[in-house]
Amino acid sequence: MYQDRARKAYQHSLSSALSDREADAQCFRNLISELRSVEHSTEFNERREALSKHQRLWSLIQKANAYDTGLVPNEDRILFSRLADQAQKYGIRAILNSELSITPLIDMAQSVLEGLTGDIDTIASIKK
Repeated sequence: MYQDRARKAYQHSLSSALSDREADAQCFRNLISELRSVEHSTEFNERREALSKHQRLWSLIQKANAYDTGLVPNEDRILFSRLADQAQKYGIRAILNSELSITPLIDMAQSVLEGLTGDIDTIASIKK
């Protein structure tokens, strides 16, 4: 009896679990939403917090692609590392200069999301 319930609960959680790609896409959706919410804000702390989250995400991406694990083709790892580097450099500048637009960071995140989902409609709905 308990084994039956446990098995059903596990199967249910398994069927609703996100794939790695879906989880990555959700991270970028959340980032885009957060950056958009402070894009025109004059509240320094809110902007800094959103940019800090941006920096942490790209840092994780850079770390994940620093070593060849055999899971990602080398040319993709290089591309991800370069994107992460550019995003972080601009992010630092945006943290230090509150007049600097964060639109390029949003655009970069949207491009990555589009690549993850392959769905231009998804991007259009986030832009609104």
